[in-house]
Amino acid sequence: MSLRRGHKLSFDYNVLVIDPSTQQPIGACDHQQSFERYVVDFNDFRTLHYAGNTALQMRAPINGQAMVRVWISGEEVFSNDPTYGWSISVDPNRVDAVNSEDVFYQIRFNLPVRLVVPLIEVSYLTTRGYCLKCSALGVLNDFKNAASGGFVQITQQSKLAQKGLKWILTSQCAFYPTFVCPLKSYIGKKLGIQLTDADIQNAVTTALTTMQQVQQAQATIPQQMMDPLEMIKDIKYVTAEIDPSDPTTIQVAAEITTFSGTSVPLSFQMMVN
Repeated sequence: MSLRRGHKLSFDYNVLVIDPSTQQPIGACDHQQSFERYVVDFNDFRTLHYAGNTALQMRAPINGQAMVRVWISGEEVFSNDPTYGWSISVDPNRVDAVNSEDVFYQIRFNLPVRLVVPLIEVSYLTTRGYCLKCSALGVLNDFKNAASGGFVQITQQSKLAQKGLKWILTSQCAFYPTFVCPLKSYIGKKLGIQLTDADIQNAVTTALTTMQQVQQAQATIPQQMMDPLEMIKDIKYVTAEIDPSDPTTIQVAAEITTFSGTSVPLSFQMMVN
């Protein structure tokens, strides 16, 4: 939290994939692809090709033709535009589908677009397997859009979970080198020789303890008072266990409690050698 010209600016945006309270996915992706770059075919000046790979016409399947929008040089062109109207038809040459039900389409202008290197952008809905927005995960590990048009800010247990993971997973800080965790430096070390599961467990415990101490110090300053649901009261446990199906993977889990008595689980996995 910072202050600027009397206004509070919060950087606690919702970037979590899983709700720590319910352990359920949050931020389901709508698979909206926004302002993808396209170019016109140099033979007919009508058919669109994906700018990132001009061998393709559309990068991904279109899921709902009514949702397609097209811009030329920043100005939206509607399908019924008298000059540069466009239509959508099936692409008969595209066969590299992720699923058998995926259908590829092509967009063609009604008249040739003979502008000098026009900037053509297309927005549309696609299917999960081709979504660049969520990387085919189905949920967004990204800023969540609020109904107001801004970003969703998180509070209480979700904010505490996010802050706890930041403390654990931050490995370098030029300004506060003591407020970091050495976990990333363990990647690639030989488990059982250079590194033990106890080393990982101790590193996580130390990071959470340091965070707890900083929060306790903040609580003594009126301008930095926090919600009781955003503060660590106790560290119930920290575990680091070798994945039985993969001896190079360590499953790390922890549970902390808030001053309101609720529990906040934290978990992640890391690869070692």
